[in-house]
Amino acid sequence: MDVYEAIHQRRSHRLYKPELPPREVLERVIEAALWAPSGTNLQPWEITVMAGRVRDEFVELVSQALKNLIPIMQKAQVPEKSQDLVMKFFKNLGGAPAVIAVTIDQRPDDPTNLANIQSGAALMQNLLLAAHAEGLGTCWMTGAHSLETEILKFLGKETKRLLAITPIGYSAKEPPVPPRKDREVRWLGF
Repeated sequence: MDVYEAIHQRRSHRLYKPELPPREVLERVIEAALWAPSGTNLQPWEITVMAGRVRDEFVELVSQALKNLIPIMQKAQVPEKSQDLVMKFFKNLGGAPAVIAVTIDQRPDDPTNLANIQSGAALMQNLLLAAHAEGLGTCWMTGAHSLETEILKFLGKETKRLLAITPIGYSAKEPPVPPRKDREVRWLGF
């Protein structure tokens, strides 16, 4: 699979088969993620991969973010059908057998803070594309941020910042291709 194919075919998966991918496959995905570029090569990230009982406890914690997400979705006038899908997904993260959390160094008053966020986002994108290349589904999730303090405590990373989480596993349903919005692309000096 070439990089353009991976970019165009990767989707956010919200329903997973119960079987856990082999650890070697997950290790390849993590290794590819770790090759992301980072500002001044700080590599300010940490990755936590959870399965089994730990995954179950983590998913139970993350599902509590629904109480904060529902009013946000209603205020944003998200269609009721979409709200129902989000609520169903958050209850068990689509049944994914594993979940990955990415945390980054937190430096709120430091100019490197934005670079850390951007570097972590590059790592997340590498992770999603590598998982897709391995035949795995993922879903980049930021909706659990309302529980960041609790999640960081669960992970034992209270001094870090939560970048995102993703369930990971074999997809039980192929997601549809979402439409792309028209956005301005400016070409100057050509």
